[in-house]
Amino acid sequence: FISKSNKSAYIISPNFDDSHNSLSEDMYEDWLCILAAENIQRIHDAVEWDHVFLTSATVQYIFTVCVRLRLPHEVKYLAALIYNDFMLAHVEDLYKICYESNVSNEQKMREWKQIESNLSRQTTLRILSAIQIASKLHSFHDSLSRKLVRFCLRTLGYAYTEDSIIHSEIRVLTSIDWKLSFRQTPLVYAETLLKMLERRSLMQFDTATYWQFVLLSMDCVFMFWDDILNRLLINILGSAGYNFPRYQFCRVRADWMLLGASIVAAAAACADGAMIADQVIQELHEIGGTPLDDITDMCMAILECIMEKHGSKAMTTNSRSASTQYSSSRSRS
Repeated sequence: FISKSNKSAYIISPNFDDSHNSLSEDMYEDWLCILAAENIQRIHDAVEWDHVFLTSATVQYIFTVCVRLRLPHEVKYLAALIYNDFMLAHVEDLYKICYESNVSNEQKMREWKQIESNLSRQTTLRILSAIQIASKLHSFHDSLSRKLVRFCLRTLGYAYTEDSIIHSEIRVLTSIDWKLSFRQTPLVYAETLLKMLERRSLMQFDTATYWQFVLLSMDCVFMFWDDILNRLLINILGSAGYNFPRYQFCRVRADWMLLGASIVAAAAACADGAMIADQVIQELHEIGGTPLDDITDMCMAILECIMEKHGSKAMTTNSRSASTQYSSSRSRS
């Protein structure tokens, strides 16, 4: 459903070689400190059900819509997070209203089934609202208009009016308490670490190629987040990983500094092999302070999950050998 209003849109990738429009040298460390502080707060606030609405099917649906609309990569990640946060707050509010209603339990059950039906029917509208909000945060000038959102919904078989679209957008924003302007995405962490790696590293590598693998890995992480974390725990703890406390599991998932570093390391493994990836991991450890073993373990889990989900043909020979060498080195240690 590409309309005339966005036929000319292009997905713009960051230019890592452009020093004119990037941060000044003395601000890189400050920006990294801001991300680190945000990361610490996110880990502290993490709860077990944080990502309950980020199912693989939902994420793939959001990504597909964003790709069809030719929206920037960051928009799809932010839209997925906004939708998840909205649904968490929205469902909790609806449940509270239903639970506290002064009626019989049987009547409450009927009301809740009706609520579930309404939630299911409104899912596509809420997803488009989340995407619309994310596009505005990325670039208000190039954001999705109400007319385009309505066109998308009509293409998908939903006859919503522009007023309904406005009300849905406001409902999403109100439910998450309008707390949007300070939000970063995991992609920002990966992009920042890749930029700082390029600035300080003596290695010669193709940043544009790394960036494409970063995007591929980030897509897979969003779609298979729990699978990757489960694999991480099994790799480290063996069978004990199956009984790992969920409240600690969510803290690992909330560590986007670790995730960003691991995705950059996975990109290095895919592009240049395991030996270069080891050097990259060392430098990422020095840049962000994330423990070496943590980056290596998460990188392994990401690579293994990607190969399992998409098959070995979807990855390069280097990425296959990288995972094999990582596994061998871990077994030796």
